[in-house]
Amino acid sequence: MWQRLAPIVDPAPKGSPLPGRVHVVQDGDAHPAQVPLMTDADAADWLTATVAGEI
Repeated sequence: MWQRLAPIVDPAPKGSPLPGRVHVVQDGDAHPAQVPLMTDADAADWLTATVAGEI
């Protein structure tokens, strides 16, 4: 899957067993990052509040 999404990064970085840990590809390099865990409803509420300028 990694080679289809980010073929410019080789070898693919090792995955993390911890939830919310991802790799972001920037300028041809993969950087580890942490993202918030949200349900679909939480994400929709956050996005709506962000667009409305409440956050």
